[in-house]
Amino acid sequence: MATYSTLDELAAVAVDGWQELAERSSAHRDVDGDLLQSLANGDAPSVEADVLAEGQAAIARLETLLEQVSRYADSYLNQRYRDLIPLAQEHYQNTGLPNAVATIALGRLYGAGRTDELKALVAQAESYLRDLSKGVASLNYSEPSTPDEPGRMTVKARPSAFNWRGY
Repeated sequence: MATYSTLDELAAVAVDGWQELAERSSAHRDVDGDLLQSLANGDAPSVEADVLAEGQAAIARLETLLEQVSRYADSYLNQRYRDLIPLAQEHYQNTGLPNAVATIALGRLYGAGRTDELKALVAQAESYLRDLSKGVASLNYSEPSTPDEPGRMTVKARPSAFNWRGY
């Protein structure tokens, strides 16, 4: 499945980057940020087999987390962008959606051990998702406007509040 944020963007919102992700996603003492970053880049580091397996499992956990948070974001986006879900990258590129997804994922990675600062950042990210659903913020998409068939135009107007009889 497609995610709205990458592992690099998740590492960018973490204070200590890849090292912080390694500490939160793996209990193995030899899995560090450099190993995770090289695995995420598709490199084959020369480490012991158990360390490599644990590093790959940590990457899989982080990718699963980003997929879950992207589906969570879809629950907000469904209000306005129902026909586009899951979104193509061209629709959310250069918007705040990847950062919001990465921030919420980092908050979920910390679980109950979140600091007040991280809680505030997660609240801002969720507020951004609410703004997207309300139309206060938008993505890189505008609905195509198709005119009615010729001769089939419909006009809707509110009734006038002006009292013509008393004029």
